[in-house]
Amino acid sequence: MNFYEKHILPPILNCVCGLPLLKSHRENIVSRAKGAVLEIGIGSSLNIDFYKFDRITEITGIDPNESLLKIAQLSKPKLNPKINLIGGISEQLPFPDQQFDSAVVTFSLCTIQHPELAVREIKRILKPDGVLHFCEHGISDSPHLKKWQERIEPIWKPLAGGCHLTRDIFDLIASNGFTLFDHQTIYVEHIPNIAAHLYKGSARKQR
Repeated sequence: MNFYEKHILPPILNCVCGLPLLKSHRENIVSRAKGAVLEIGIGSSLNIDFYKFDRITEITGIDPNESLLKIAQLSKPKLNPKINLIGGISEQLPFPDQQFDSAVVTFSLCTIQHPELAVREIKRILKPDGVLHFCEHGISDSPHLKKWQERIEPIWKPLAGGCHLTRDIFDLIASNGFTLFDHQTIYVEHIPNIAAHLYKGSARKQR
């Protein structure tokens, strides 16, 4: 991790990902979680206020960015004692099989280096009736906009911490062991169109 990624990018990501116009989408997804929850890419803990703690037994948050986790730790007194924060990567989750009831991932699948491995790992740590809840941006359904995303992505990635603009989130999840439900795509207003195509929903673990 270079100086930019360690010291400059984290507060930028914290600000951008915490924009009010994304709040309702995060809340809609995160509030679905129940039981023992694993949040992938918890970062600075922007989703904490959206959990319904009367339905939660514990939340384990994992993130590879130590600087973002430090931001989360600074707000630890405000966090529910049910929450544990740890460093790690989603392609190698340090948990036994079938440990969690729910997994939550918001605006993280775009940056994970090997997202297919990450989704398979999420499937592994979920119980047989476990559910993945997600909210991500990805490839547009507009051919014209898709071309622009492909052109801009090589410049965008290093500036945005490895964020990809061209991932098909539904296909990524459905092709790696899950069945989608209660899902939709929308364009978020007041965000540049190249990053405004939102994939959100839930997915059951296939047996």
